[in-house]
Amino acid sequence: MRDRNSKSLRTEFLGFFVISLVASMVFGMMSYIIVENLYFKAKQDIYETEKQDATALIEELKTILETDQTKDGWSDKLDALNFDTNIYFINVVDEQGTILYRSHQEEPQQRDYILYRALNLNGENKIVFLEGLYKDRPYEESVLVMVIILMSVILFIFVFFRLANNRINYIHEISETVGRISKGDLDSQIRISGQDELTWLAGNINMMGQSIRERNAIEEKMEKSKKELITNMAHDLSTPLTSIIGYLNLIKDRKYPDESKLVEYVEICFNKSQQLKQLISKLFEYSKLTSEAIKLEKTNLDVNRLIDQVKVEYFHLIEDNHLQLELDLNPEKPFIYADPILVVRVFENLIHNAIKYAKKPGILRIKSIIENDDVLVTFSNNIDRKQFKNDDMKRIFERMYIKDQSRSQGSGSGLGLAISREMVELNGGKIWSQLEDDQIVFIIRFRNINSYKT
Repeated sequence: MRDRNSKSLRTEFLGFFVISLVASMVFGMMSYIIVENLYFKAKQDIYETEKQDATALIEELKTILETDQTKDGWSDKLDALNFDTNIYFINVVDEQGTILYRSHQEEPQQRDYILYRALNLNGENKIVFLEGLYKDRPYEESVLVMVIILMSVILFIFVFFRLANNRINYIHEISETVGRISKGDLDSQIRISGQDELTWLAGNINMMGQSIRERNAIEEKMEKSKKELITNMAHDLSTPLTSIIGYLNLIKDRKYPDESKLVEYVEICFNKSQQLKQLISKLFEYSKLTSEAIKLEKTNLDVNRLIDQVKVEYFHLIEDNHLQLELDLNPEKPFIYADPILVVRVFENLIHNAIKYAKKPGILRIKSIIENDDVLVTFSNNIDRKQFKNDDMKRIFERMYIKDQSRSQGSGSGLGLAISREMVELNGGKIWSQLEDDQIVFIIRFRNINSYKT
C-alpha cells in the first residue's frame, strides 16, 4: 500500500513541465528584450546611413539646379537621375509655394524624414525638398521572433528532460530489472529512489522477487522432503510387507510343524497387515491435510471438556501400557474457536506418542492453562533422557522423523506429530516441544475465545 506522504508521479512531471515552461518563457522574454534593444540600435545606425545617403542625394540635386538655371534643363537632369523612386520623393517649389517640379504625381502617405535646401535660380529663391522613407525590412523582426521562439522551445525540452531524466532512467532501470527477473535472475533488486508511484512499483517488484525466491525455496524444500517421504515410506511399508510375504510363503509351502504355528503365522500376518494399513492411512491423512483445501467446521470449544472426553476413551489403553493419567485442568474453563474433530485428533496423536515413547511405568500429565489471551494445553511424560537430545526437539515435528528404535521395531511412521502440527496450524494455533529434566513436554497454544471480543 502506498505511503500517504509519497508524491504523485503526475504531480512530479507536472512540476517539471511548469518549471520548464516558466524557464523557457523567461528566457524568451529576456531574449526578446535584449534582441529588440540590439536590433533597435542596429536600425538606428542603418537609418542614419540612409539619411546620409539622402543628404548626399539632395546636395547633388542642389548642385544640378544651381548649375543649370533653365527649368527645362534641370528638370530633364532630375528626371535622368538614378535614385530609388520607392523611397525618395523630390519636390521643387518657389517662394509662393508653387510646385515647379515633382518626381511623383501623388503625395507620399508616409514620410520618415524630410530634407530641404534653399537656392537661388535666376535671382529667385527656390527650395528643393527630399522626402524619404526608410527601407522596408518586413522579415527581419519575424525571423528574430521565430529564432527566439525556437530557442525557447529547445530550452523547454532541455530543462524538462534534464529534470525528468532521473525518473526516466529509473523507469529504464525498473524495466531492465523486470526483464532479468523474467529470465530467472530472482536475485536482481531495484534501487529504491524517490517517493512516488515508481518507488512503490519498485518496492512491490522487489517484494515479488523475494516472494518468488522464498516460494521456490519452499518448493525445493518440499520436493526434497517429498523424496525423503517416498524413500522413508517405501522402507517403512516394505518392512511389514516383507514379513507378510515371508510368513505367507511358509504357509503356502506348508512349512509349519503344527496347527499352533499356523495360527501364530496367520496372527503375525494379520498384525503386520494392520500396521501396514495404519501407515497407509497416516500417509493419506497427511497428504490430504497438506494438499487439499480442508473445510473447517469451527465452533466454540470447552478445552477441559475435550480433555475429559479423550480421557474416557483412552483411559484403559493408557493404563494397559503402564502409564498413570494425571489431569490438571484450569477451573475457569478455557474456551477456544476451532474444529473439534481436528483438535481431538491432535490430543489422540499426542497420547499415542506418549504411549510409544514414555518411560514405563510412568505418568502422563495433561494440563489446561489460561495465559493472558491464550489457552495452552500441555502433554508431558517421563522419557529415557539418553534417547532424546535437544536437536530432536527441533526436528520432532518434521514428517518421517522418528527415533531409530521405533523404526526398527516398526512401531512408528513419523507422521503423527507432523499431522498434529498441520491440524493445529489449520486452526490458527501453534505446537512445539521442549525437554524439562527427564520429561518431554508438548505445548499447544490457541487464542482464548474471549480475546476475539476485545
